[in-house]
Amino acid sequence: MSRVVLKAGSNLLVKSNGEIDKKYVTELAREISLLKSSGSQVVLVSSGAKAAGFGYLEGRKSNGDLYMKQALCAAGQVQLMKLYETVFDLFGERIAQILVNRDDFGDRKRFLNLRNTLIGLLELGLVPIVNENDTTSTEEIMFGDNDILASMFAIGWQANLLILMSTIDGIVDEEGKVIREFDPSKRLKNIENNSWGTGGIDTKIRAARAASASGIRSCICNGRDFRKIEEFVQGKDVGTIFSPIESPGARKTWIGFLSTPRGKITVNRGAEGAIARGKSLLAVGVEDVSGEFSEGDVVSICSVEGKEVARGISNFSAAEVKKIKGVRSDRISSVLGHDCAKVVVHIDNSYRI
Repeated sequence: MSRVVLKAGSNLLVKSNGEIDKKYVTELAREISLLKSSGSQVVLVSSGAKAAGFGYLEGRKSNGDLYMKQALCAAGQVQLMKLYETVFDLFGERIAQILVNRDDFGDRKRFLNLRNTLIGLLELGLVPIVNENDTTSTEEIMFGDNDILASMFAIGWQANLLILMSTIDGIVDEEGKVIREFDPSKRLKNIENNSWGTGGIDTKIRAARAASASGIRSCICNGRDFRKIEEFVQGKDVGTIFSPIESPGARKTWIGFLSTPRGKITVNRGAEGAIARGKSLLAVGVEDVSGEFSEGDVVSICSVEGKEVARGISNFSAAEVKKIKGVRSDRISSVLGHDCAKVVVHIDNSYRI
C-alpha cells in the first residue's frame, strides 16, 4: 500500500476568469477515488481558497493587503470544501479538512498531534484535504506556496510518493525538452506563473528535492492528464522524476526539514569539517551565538561564511553556549557550575544540510 501526497495548485483548479473549475475538481475526485480503491492512501493538498472567495463575493474589490487576503480565504475555504464534499460524494468518498501553518511543523509536539490526527482520518477511510490556514498565518509563518506545504506534509507523514501537479509536462531545459530525471546541473527554461498561483517552478523543484532527500519518490507532472498520476503510483516515470535518497529516519527528518530553528550557532572551520565527517558539535568549535533559544530547541549551525551546514537540538541555552564557546569539553561543567552534557549538539540529534 502506497502513501500518496497529491498537490493541486490554483493554476489547475481555477479558470482564467477566476472561477473554480468544477469539472476539473470532479475528475480529480474521481482519480483519488480510483487510487483509494487500488489500495493507496491519499492526502490531497489543495489551493484555491482565495479564488473561491473571490468568486463567491462576486469579485468584490480587495486592496491586496494580508488581512484582506485572509478575509477572502476565510470565505473561500468554506465554498471550496462544499465543492469537494459534493464531488467526492459522487464517488462514495467522505472528506475531512486540515488547515495548518508553518509552526504546526516546527513545534515537535504540535507536529506529532497533527500526524496522529492524519492517521486517525485515514483509518476512518476519509480523504484528508489540506490547505494553509490563511486566516491565521502571517508573513513570518506562512509557507508561501502549497508545493512546500505538500512536501512538508509528505515528509511528516513519511509518504512513499509526492506528486506536484503543474500545467506543464515537467521541468523544461533551455532547449524546451522535458527533463525526465532532475539534474541540478542543467540550465532550465524560465516559465512564468499566472496570477492565481503564488509559487513557480523554482518552488516546485525545492519542494521535490526536499521530499526526495527524505526518501520520498517525487515528480512534477502535468496535472491535466490524470493518467500520469496513476502511472506514477504504478512505478512508471512521468514528468520530471526526483529519485529518493535513503531516509535519515523520522527524528532526523523532522530536525532537518520540518523544524523551525530558534537560533544560530556559528562554528569554526575545524568544527565544520568534523560535522561533515559525522561528528558531534563541541563547544571548542563554537565561534558565535545569535538568537534566544533554550535547551532542547533546534538551532541552525552555520559556517563562518554564514552558510547553514547542519541543524540540531541544542543541549544548552543560548546564554550557556555563549559562556562555553571555545571551551574544551572537560571544562564545561566547571564553567557552568553543574554537571551537564559534554557536547553542544550530539550527532544523533542533528541533520547535515
